[in-house]
Amino acid sequence: MEQFNTMLEAAVCAVTRCGSFRFATSDEKYDTKSLLSIAGVSDAETPADEDSFYVVSPGGAIGFCEDGRDIDWLFLTGSGIDEDLPARYQADPQINFCPKCGNSVVPGARFCGQCGKAL
Repeated sequence: MEQFNTMLEAAVCAVTRCGSFRFATSDEKYDTKSLLSIAGVSDAETPADEDSFYVVSPGGAIGFCEDGRDIDWLFLTGSGIDEDLPARYQADPQINFCPKCGNSVVPGARFCGQCGKAL
């Protein structure tokens, strides 16, 4: 699951994973263009505070974490296949040092800059 500061950033990611969406609390359906438009308006009218963020599931569902833990799912995928969406956000553990050579690594890096080991 990926984390974003704005709904628009989350929507840009989500549309690469799914082509249609539905609002979580109703049957309203949205295509990628309308989702991006709604996200832009939402960010302009009610921006998230500094402790809040949006998440995007592997399938493209968009959720909001106001407290950094509980996820309020806003948009679900319209594919008809329901994902098993978590109720809480758990960040991926951060690797600070390469397990092979012990060199410090850049946060979020996929490979060690010193020895090339996959992280």
